[in-house]
Amino acid sequence: MAFLMFRRFRAIASVMALALASGTAMAQTPIKFSLNFKPDGSNAAFFLALERGYYKEAGLDVTLDTSGGTVDVLTRLATNAYDLGFADIGAVIEFAARNPGQAPISTLVMYDRSPLAVVSLKKSGISKPADMMGRVVGGPISDGAYRMFPAFAKATKIDGSKVNFKNIDIRVRETLLARGEVDAVMGFDSSVWFGLKALGVKIEDVNFMRYSENGLDLYGNSLLASRKLMKENPKAVAAFTRITARAWKEAMIDPKAAVAALMKRDPLIDANIEIEKIQWLAANQIATAAVKAGGIGVVDRARLEKQIDTIVEAFSLPARPSLDSIYDGQFLPSAAERKL
Repeated sequence: MAFLMFRRFRAIASVMALALASGTAMAQTPIKFSLNFKPDGSNAAFFLALERGYYKEAGLDVTLDTSGGTVDVLTRLATNAYDLGFADIGAVIEFAARNPGQAPISTLVMYDRSPLAVVSLKKSGISKPADMMGRVVGGPISDGAYRMFPAFAKATKIDGSKVNFKNIDIRVRETLLARGEVDAVMGFDSSVWFGLKALGVKIEDVNFMRYSENGLDLYGNSLLASRKLMKENPKAVAAFTRITARAWKEAMIDPKAAVAALMKRDPLIDANIEIEKIQWLAANQIATAAVKAGGIGVVDRARLEKQIDTIVEAFSLPARPSLDSIYDGQFLPSAAERKL
């Protein structure tokens, strides 16, 4: 009898343990997160957070998807196919103007300075915007730098019609520049530079004309949330936002650890290059004077309002979205948590 009672007790204990385990699993909120680029240094912080268990600690079961670009991120969040994403806030402004009430909302601006730039080799003699007159400048017409060029031309008081644009495939952009088949190219400063570096070009031979340093003080990539998730689970949004700030801080402090986490997703990447990418982003896009003073995610509302005006005018958008329809700062962690 005692043996039967013992067996019954063990059976009940097993059922209870299974129930507890199931309850723990059920407590994890599934989150589909869409990145706008393949696994690399620009998104290594998210893989670091996953590797260190920060999401699970917060009750989030996160799936990172690197299969799409910026347009995919915005569409996925607008249709609620995904919950959160990472993409340029300028693209959000355009999307919101064309799709009012559907666009995802930024909860944390990571790039305090936009990476959009015109890049040339110093031997070309292009050192200022006016030097582009009559020269051949290449880039994909779908690229953000190309699409924002009218605003760049206006801000720098040059005649954009006198620049000879050449639509080129992004996969050969740096090759054509290195060969001298174009005089300059447009794109993200980091993307162009690391493409040139792979071809043996030295940094001292490259000239960067960043839009942010030529009259267009634009914010860049941002953490985005679907409106559905913000409404139904604001705690999940706040937790993910807090973890994002933490993970980026840790990635900048220890880029080797971030890249090690990244390599578990893609073991074929060049670790040294990806470490350099993180350091580049920290120096050129993230750790600006404003961020050093106010912490990651600090947003000047007047500056963002100006960016909205710039994009509406540059793209001849049908409506001007309000700042509150593209950005919500209530999910930011404390200033102390965001401090570099």
